[in-house]
Amino acid sequence: MNTAHPLALRRDPYEVIEELARLTTIDCGVLAGRLRLRAVHGSPTTETSFKSILGLGLLLLARERGLLAEGQPVIESTSGSLGLGLAVAGRLLGHPVHLVSDPGIPDVTRVKTELAGATLHLVEAPHPVLGFQQARDDLLQALRAEHPEFYWTNQNDSPLNPEVYTRWVVPHLAGTLDFSRITAGIFCVGSGGHFSALSRMLSDKGIPSYVADRVGSITFGGEPGPTILRGTGNQNRIPAVIDAARRRVAGVHRVSDDEACRAVRELVARGISVGGSSGVCFEGARRLAAELGPDADGEILTFFADRGELYGMTLLSHGSSK
Repeated sequence: MNTAHPLALRRDPYEVIEELARLTTIDCGVLAGRLRLRAVHGSPTTETSFKSILGLGLLLLARERGLLAEGQPVIESTSGSLGLGLAVAGRLLGHPVHLVSDPGIPDVTRVKTELAGATLHLVEAPHPVLGFQQARDDLLQALRAEHPEFYWTNQNDSPLNPEVYTRWVVPHLAGTLDFSRITAGIFCVGSGGHFSALSRMLSDKGIPSYVADRVGSITFGGEPGPTILRGTGNQNRIPAVIDAARRRVAGVHRVSDDEACRAVRELVARGISVGGSSGVCFEGARRLAAELGPDADGEILTFFADRGELYGMTLLSHGSSK
């Protein structure tokens, strides 16, 4: 297969991913006592989130390993951000991209994804028990059966997922973080890619990592349930990526939609506009700080995945009268 995508861009993809991977960190203020929160900011560019790094990295690694041929179509299921990352990566590298999503995809993400040249396949309704994640998986597998030539990036189970962060993100963070100040890390989990890489980075320094998971996620033993949050938790299955890194999970803090949205509003009041998964991380970090006790000092490290304006007023108004 050697037909170049008509929207292929003439940029060095390795220079692009190196630029994207230079993530900044921000001091988010006091959590409790002498503990402060430091967040890796996942949106340093005009793209939606750090999933731009993952999208491009997954395709680059697949090409390096001979898994993805020149011009071969790519398919993936996405709640939005990874889809946009893959759409831009496909345009850069010359791969048509097909994305399975649902009606909850933010309008701005949908429009950007289509402008980048990807084809969107939207499910009409959620699975009655396992939600939109399962409905998307069902449609994805049906499309793969119709189009065996499609390359499935399979973010939930592919070892290339954490390898992207290990190769491009961790070296930059390792050179910018002050590990002597970091007491613990706490991260949200979808597929588990960034948790896997960052928890290994911290573990190598003797620093434990925790998870902040949404209520309704089954990843760490919860019951499946609906949520307004996107890109965090799993309602239908446990990804192999996080399962392989489970031994580095020092503890789990479960956060409801209402609690996550209140945390998003508090972060906005601190001058930090982020999405719902970041609200889960912030509330989880606050609970972890209380658990560590009044004598704990230094910083808790977390990861803020995307920008709050993607969701309009949805997160800022949810439960605000409670």
